Amino acid sequence: MRVSRRQFLKAIGSTSLLYAFRFAPAASPQEKNYDILPLDIGDVECVATILDLDYTEWIVFSPDGKVSVYTGRIELGQGLKTVITAVVTQGLDILQGKLTVVQGDTELCPDDGPTTGSSATKYVGWGFWLACAKIREDLITRASRSLGIQPKDVEYSDGGVSLKGKKSQRISAYELGSGKAVLMSIDPNTFRANDRSYIDLGILNVNAKKIVTGRLKYVGDLSVSGLLYAGWLTQPYHPDLTRLRTVDLSAAWAVPGVNMVELVKGRVAVVAERYNEVLKALDAVKAEWSVPERSENLQLEEESRTRARLSEVKEQEGDVEAGLASSDLVLSETYSTQYTTQAPMETDTALARLENGGTRATVWVSSQHPFMARTVISRYTHIPDSNIQVIGMPVGGGFGGKTSNPVTGEAAMLARITRMPVKLIYSRKDQFQLRGRFKAACVIDLSTGVSANGRMIARKIDIIHDMGFGTTNTYIIPHVSTKLYHADWPFGRAVSRGTSFVQTCFAVESHVDMVASRLGIDPLEFRRNNVQFQAFVSLLDTCAEMIGYHTYQPGPNSGIGMAIVNHGGSQLGAVAAEVEVNRSSGKVIVKKICGAFDIGTIINRNTATVGIRGAIIWGIGYALHEEIVLNGHRTQTADLIAYHIPRFSDIPPVEIAFLDNYQPGSPRGCGEMPVIPTIGAIANAVYRAIGVRFYSTPITPEKVKKALQSA
Repeated sequence: MRVSRRQFLKAIGSTSLLYAFRFAPAASPQEKNYDILPLDIGDVECVATILDLDYTEWIVFSPDGKVSVYTGRIELGQGLKTVITAVVTQGLDILQGKLTVVQGDTELCPDDGPTTGSSATKYVGWGFWLACAKIREDLITRASRSLGIQPKDVEYSDGGVSLKGKKSQRISAYELGSGKAVLMSIDPNTFRANDRSYIDLGILNVNAKKIVTGRLKYVGDLSVSGLLYAGWLTQPYHPDLTRLRTVDLSAAWAVPGVNMVELVKGRVAVVAERYNEVLKALDAVKAEWSVPERSENLQLEEESRTRARLSEVKEQEGDVEAGLASSDLVLSETYSTQYTTQAPMETDTALARLENGGTRATVWVSSQHPFMARTVISRYTHIPDSNIQVIGMPVGGGFGGKTSNPVTGEAAMLARITRMPVKLIYSRKDQFQLRGRFKAACVIDLSTGVSANGRMIARKIDIIHDMGFGTTNTYIIPHVSTKLYHADWPFGRAVSRGTSFVQTCFAVESHVDMVASRLGIDPLEFRRNNVQFQAFVSLLDTCAEMIGYHTYQPGPNSGIGMAIVNHGGSQLGAVAAEVEVNRSSGKVIVKKICGAFDIGTIINRNTATVGIRGAIIWGIGYALHEEIVLNGHRTQTADLIAYHIPRFSDIPPVEIAFLDNYQPGSPRGCGEMPVIPTIGAIANAVYRAIGVRFYSTPITPEKVKKALQSA
């Protein structure tokens, strides 16, 4: 897409100094040619095209001394705006009041791909820090050339440069480069010892006051003149298994305030003046659906094995069969996990307004990728991308579920039909059932061979319906085999926080405890003796000290468990959990959780701590509560009463420690990783408390009571 002259000038103004950055892990030689290359802004179409296709972040210096940052990444609640503010104000030595951060507006910002919590700080946050260092170097070079002196005689401060010791004779960045566009390539993974060291100044969340006072606006809060509300009729069966056969819309049309009730692309849409009128009209629709041909009785493990076919050999080293044969002990087990979903507090929502006779569209949306939303809108309405402006609003929970959400295109399509602005809101039932996409349930077969002195020799893992993340670079095992099998199901796979590390690591870390138990070795010592990296030992020891592992005196039905994870090859974590099990009710009560994490430089400890705490709480939900209940025909879960995310009463004290021993340097992200070991730690704690191993999640009171009765 070519950015028009009007769009480009509207974004930055014709008299500003623009720095554009490509945050790429490694710049090609051609890209390096653009490094610190000044271009006259008069050739804006050429510059704009380069920016749109290659350069993903902009920093703009204005005549009034203010600085603006433009990024396609949006605020998910993970504190990205706070991170950018902390980095740029310190990196450019400016006051917070001089900085404006613009996020996710497709007419003002470059496309930086989807926003995910783990990568935003890792790439964008640290990328801006490195970019600010390059900006300072460039401005010093410009000033030295302009003044005819050596760069060593010039110093940078307060968004400008001056002769050393003569700050009163300061030249602003704008004065040094008015009307210029400077293009740079940045590798966010770099960290040089001689870089100016970053200091966490403890900046508070810049949106905090707006959040707690309700002044931070989400899509659901917005209103425009003539606004109508819309909703879809939710099908009773899995979307891929059923079609609408007959429908009677007359009763829905009779609901006061209804503006439209129509079949749109084979689905019933209702548009009305108020949202409660939309819900009443949808309830009044009389519809008959085709009944799925498959059996309603869903036997997850049995059907998984029947349908499974080998899709990938994830890992193959040594001779695993020979390794198992030579082991002193071989333990084989099967674990399984449940279907889960993102369950954001804010459901999918979009507000669409068409203009100029339907040839232009403005859409406000809760989306992790506004530029993808623009593509979806164009697909639904046939309006060219260049005539669509998507404004990415703060997202009230995404967790991978709002990357390519269809609500954007659907809202614009309904606005085109009604010729009025439309706000489309997915109900909670829609969020669970209409979308029909979930984190996959998995069946995981593990066999591990060990020596009598507790060294892992061989491990074989067969995983059905998972991507196999989290099986590598955690333990030293000479002979390994990990194979992935795919099974076709009538419900789609969703990207969700922790991806497939969640399922695999629950099984692996539970299995590690059971191997240690069979050997009669303390599970902490067993891990310490087999981990891949020495950094894991520090994490385990720190965690053990925080939870009081070595001095713990367990009460009746109480225990401590631990688990570790290597997330993505760069984020290491260890979690310890203390639980108490009520034998009468079967309820597992988490008494305390401690986590130690090795994630490199921490840009903002406040946001990192909040993100990790939230991820740990999510891990509690996966371990004990959350589950999408399915049968072969339908998703039975329809609300948050049935889908039990952790409440305040479920949340124990959480203690967090940060280490930087593994790959000291740039940030490595932490948004997803703490979810993962929390599940295994809780499962292992339950085993230590009551001596019963649970081979499936969630560990519900019903499962606990049944297991205790059997025992």
